[in-house]
Amino acid sequence: RSRTREPRPNLSNIGTEDDSIGSNGNGEEVQHRPTLPKHAKEERRDNNDRTNHCIRYLTALLICSAFIFLNEPSQSDHSNYGVIQHNLDNFQSASADRNKGRPAAAKLSSFTVDILSVGSINQLELLQSQKRAITAHLSVRNFFNVTEADDADPHCHKNITWEHVSEVANFCRSRKGKTLNRLITYFTGQYARTQWLAKKKNPPGWMCAQPRPYAGLMKAYTHYERTGEPLPNYFIIMDDDTFYNMELFQENFEKLDSSDETFTAGCLVRAPVHQINFTFPFGGFGSILSEGALSNLFRGMACPGWINNARAAEDSAQCNVLKKDNIGELQYFRNGMNIVELMYKYTTSEKYKDVDRWKTGFCMHSDWVIGYFANFYNVSKHVVDPFFRNVPHARIEAYKRSEIYRVGTGFCKNDQTCKEGSEICHRVSPEWLAKETLLWKAKMPDKFH
Repeated sequence: RSRTREPRPNLSNIGTEDDSIGSNGNGEEVQHRPTLPKHAKEERRDNNDRTNHCIRYLTALLICSAFIFLNEPSQSDHSNYGVIQHNLDNFQSASADRNKGRPAAAKLSSFTVDILSVGSINQLELLQSQKRAITAHLSVRNFFNVTEADDADPHCHKNITWEHVSEVANFCRSRKGKTLNRLITYFTGQYARTQWLAKKKNPPGWMCAQPRPYAGLMKAYTHYERTGEPLPNYFIIMDDDTFYNMELFQENFEKLDSSDETFTAGCLVRAPVHQINFTFPFGGFGSILSEGALSNLFRGMACPGWINNARAAEDSAQCNVLKKDNIGELQYFRNGMNIVELMYKYTTSEKYKDVDRWKTGFCMHSDWVIGYFANFYNVSKHVVDPFFRNVPHARIEAYKRSEIYRVGTGFCKNDQTCKEGSEICHRVSPEWLAKETLLWKAKMPDKFH
């Protein structure tokens, strides 16, 4: 049956690229392009030029976006970490001029504190909140942060499994084939049990974090070497869920001589004296190093007999400890190394993923490392407490008698029980950090940014 085609509208006067439909005389539909008037052709050329310009612009934009995307760290790794780095750089440069524009009466002393926060890419919000709270005080000059992105093995948290964790724990608690001195015996018995590790939210993450503070110390050391910036009066190492009230800190420490070589633990852990005289800082409550102690960490060691020229007597004392090789650190030492470099090599040379090939391994908890090197390598002066006057390796003070022996005392009790006005607190939330900072800003606006 024949169909009657409705006549199509005349498109000849419409300046578009639409095609009209007609017939070739054999009943077949064909397309033909309408004839455009001159003004329509010119308008079409203008439209084409604009369209081509837009296409070229969008193409260039897409290429640039692709380049940036391919060169950025993946979102699953640490893309937000770059934000913290960017803010860190801005903060460092701004902090150098922290008195600019302030009235003379409100200008602060030259008292400076640098912070090293040990964090994780899995809780960057906490690290950022801590940074905002701590750096709000005008005494804080630099805020160094360290996460998985700074680890010597940045993929450790992805590459090791529970089987690796379990094997490391079993290796370190057995230490087969080792000649055990008292220190190694103590560490072997205290190393994390698999039962304890299994209760942790992220056992591989915890294990990979053990060397991290020493990557952070290397980061800070490199900064001072590269920039020539003077060392701060005090340097505090803390976890990303730690709070220090910097106004109270300045009140307590500004009156002291920071060139004096002191190492103070926010909470000191003391081993049972009948086992061994060994102390170390509980990382969650921070380690406070004076300028003098920090300088000792950064000073190179040269040992007589290993090179021709000998250093001062204190270096010889360090070399004597080094030659005893108490915890297996001698194999990593090279003449001229400083203590930070030695700690970094000691904590990062043996990878957890290679545990099945370990001979000596890395069998220390993070806090034990700084405790050992501070006490045995004369980073700081001997403690004041006369009870320990005959213990040569007692060089870490407990801040305001805050320590854990049988029970926790002082600040050691401020664990998830943070109150307004707390000087030091551990396991704080971003909300508490923000609230406490606002309270102190309101009390002393001239002391804060």
